[in-house]
Amino acid sequence: MNHRPLNPITPQHVEDYARDGVVCLRQMFDAEWMEALREGAEQVVQHPHDWGLTGPSHGPMTSVSYMWRRPGIFRDFALKSPIGEIVGRVIGSDTIQMFHDHLFYKPPLSPKKMAWHPDHSWPFRGTMIPNLWTALSPVNTENGRIEFIAGYHRYCQDRGIRYGVAGRGEVFPNFEEEIRRPDFGFKVITWDLEPGDSVLFHVDTPHYSKGNDSPDQPRAGLAVRVLGDDATWCPIPGLVPVPGMDYLSMKEGERPVPSELLPILWQRDDGARVS
Repeated sequence: MNHRPLNPITPQHVEDYARDGVVCLRQMFDAEWMEALREGAEQVVQHPHDWGLTGPSHGPMTSVSYMWRRPGIFRDFALKSPIGEIVGRVIGSDTIQMFHDHLFYKPPLSPKKMAWHPDHSWPFRGTMIPNLWTALSPVNTENGRIEFIAGYHRYCQDRGIRYGVAGRGEVFPNFEEEIRRPDFGFKVITWDLEPGDSVLFHVDTPHYSKGNDSPDQPRAGLAVRVLGDDATWCPIPGLVPVPGMDYLSMKEGERPVPSELLPILWQRDDGARVS
């Protein structure tokens, strides 16, 4: 099982992520990781409550999070794979902390779609709170690949926009309608993925996936959310809590202290620190 990225993080990856708020990273993890994660995912699908917390989207699809806190393959993947280095080098962070993992498994013909949304419900502020979503099965237009609004993260940052509770109730646009407008100023981008391919996307990047229309092909992906250098606590009531932590007692603007629940995955030690 590889501990360093199988393929290099290139200047093009960095440029694409900065421009679009999302980048496709091909084959960063070896077959051993993928086989072990697929086996682990099958166990989660069979016994979801034994592995972590089920989310509001659980039901028509398997939706289980914080599996990394239990000894086993998901914890090994979080702490021993090159996740931290991959993300740190793409987003330009000197330190990466673990936060949250989440298995999404849509069985064949699952009607469950994930409506357009950014990841603004977490109790953190900053630009370095990305999601690395890794395919555990083939992912394509039939079984529900993820779609993204390219460049929208810069729109949010330029205007200081955050939606929902953290944005004092600002309502998220209806992108189902917006993307059909001829004057819509953004493009929708997406990729077919094979097991071991990942998409890394910004906390402000809206994303969506339709239901699984395939009669025989499930769609499985593992999301890992991490914290980079500029992530700080956002102690506003109504956000999604971190189990085992009272985020409302944290100081606004304070960096999360590394701990057992928010461990450091990677630190830049190549003499090329960003800060």
